[in-house]
Amino acid sequence: MRELNYHPNNIAQQLRGQGTKMIGVVISFITNPFFAYLVDAVDRALSAEGYRAVMLQTLEDPAKEAQYVAMLQSKQLDGLIMADLENDSDEVAELVQAGKIVLCNRYLGTRPLPIIQIDEEQAAYAATAYLLDRGYQRLAFCTGGERNPQDLRFKGFEKALADHGRTFNEAWYFSEVLTEGDGAALIKRLAANRPAGADGDTALPDAIFSNGDQVAAGMLQGARTAGWRVPDQLAIMGFDDQPVAALTNPTLTTVRQPIKAIGTAAAQTVLAHIRGEAVPPIPALTTTVVPRETTR
Repeated sequence: MRELNYHPNNIAQQLRGQGTKMIGVVISFITNPFFAYLVDAVDRALSAEGYRAVMLQTLEDPAKEAQYVAMLQSKQLDGLIMADLENDSDEVAELVQAGKIVLCNRYLGTRPLPIIQIDEEQAAYAATAYLLDRGYQRLAFCTGGERNPQDLRFKGFEKALADHGRTFNEAWYFSEVLTEGDGAALIKRLAANRPAGADGDTALPDAIFSNGDQVAAGMLQGARTAGWRVPDQLAIMGFDDQPVAALTNPTLTTVRQPIKAIGTAAAQTVLAHIRGEAVPPIPALTTTVVPRETTR
């Protein structure tokens, strides 16, 4: 084959019922390091089985997500792994139930669809309780998307507050904070509204739960610029335990989730469906609060 410069033709392979050997991995933003590590884990697991991962970025555009589903339906892909499903139409739900689409990471819809993910409510509860147990009382919540009643992380956050006898200040729910720049801008905005005088700090959060380390790192930079002492005046809790969490100054307290295990399990699950094999059991996807220097 090498001497003849022969390369297999995907269309011919499909006509022979061999498929494309390509799996789409649908993510929202490749610039988010979490998704980069997730795609890496998926790609490594698929490559070991002779398949290729095709990274497909939606930029949270429903039209792009629909386009990638259409690629699956037209057999340009053998399967899809979706890390942040936005459109849970009847058509998509049927593909998920049939194993053509495997969901992982997060799904904020109402359908009882199978998904490979951590216990998000428990993870957020543990992180929030960690802050409360260290004396922080005025907690804010920060997320990258719009507010969603199905957000299990916020449910865990609220439950921990309630169990510790605290109520949530709705003014401290911050949505659509996606990047380091967004995190820094949020802190700048809070600092600009800080009342003067000795009681000024009580009008502001003394701890922020961030849905990602990337945003938390930006908050840390913003706090430094604003003159807020971390962790004495402001605590910052990240999520994911990306490498940057151990490199910031001060280092970032965060929630470690098993990104590699999630990606590997998603790859193994989609391959089992393609091959008509029994789906392997999902490993325990445990999370841990990693104490560092942005909390007391």
